[in-house]
Amino acid sequence: MPVERTDYISAGPDRGWHQSVTSGPGAIEEREGVVHFPGGKRTATDWFKPVWHPWLGTGLGWGQRRAGNDLEFNTPGWGDSGPDHTGFGDIWHASSVTQFTEVYVDGVQVDRRASSGAYARKVKSTEQDFRVVTDTTLDPDVWHLATKGHSEWTFKSANTPADRWTYLPMLNLGFDVDTDLRGDVRAGKRLDLGIYSEYVKGATDTGKITGSTLEVSFDDGATWRSVRLDRARHTSASWAGSVQVPKDARYISVRASATDDRGGSVEQEIVRAVGVRQ
Repeated sequence: MPVERTDYISAGPDRGWHQSVTSGPGAIEEREGVVHFPGGKRTATDWFKPVWHPWLGTGLGWGQRRAGNDLEFNTPGWGDSGPDHTGFGDIWHASSVTQFTEVYVDGVQVDRRASSGAYARKVKSTEQDFRVVTDTTLDPDVWHLATKGHSEWTFKSANTPADRWTYLPMLNLGFDVDTDLRGDVRAGKRLDLGIYSEYVKGATDTGKITGSTLEVSFDDGATWRSVRLDRARHTSASWAGSVQVPKDARYISVRASATDDRGGSVEQEIVRAVGVRQ
């Protein structure tokens, strides 16, 4: 990496498949949900481009769901900015990768694991406040970007049918930054930044996504500056802003959030989210 590649695919009508890419070697695997490419057309897909962050996508197989009074969460820490890309780290064998995930119910911690997965078992049937937290690190001597990440999700949930899974109203947060294949932007230039939010696929009891914030740091999170955001035109839950990249910057860290009108939120802080080339 970085590399450009062209694949030629032949498949019958209405057939879909999963795609995945590994790097490290094998330390991080990025997966995509089921894809369908239109015949006779060229489709471009970016992998391992910024910002590497948790994305609760359809390629996970499980998570973000409730049956009765049992909840399951799956929060892989290194998805990229491609559509529906989720990124798992081999935290059990790769020493350069770590992740811990916690679950809180009404402010009380009920689970903590060295994993992307965590659980809340036998919670109350009445509505409660839930918070899911995941923290990640990548060794800066091995990895170029996303050396430290912190993400939190909050939402409310009450009892659901015990005989099937119901997907929870958790928010995803995505980033739109135009970089080169290495994940870098030019120093001394003005950089456009976009963020967007949506509920996990299949979520029930959702509300309206109402607001967002974005901050950037050029000193690995020691200090932060706010970025003015304007609503983008193509969807109701996307926003755009811009920032001047200092001439001596080496990395850009980001801290962003989105909220809904039902007490739900997502917050993500990624140190060294984007590289800067001189």
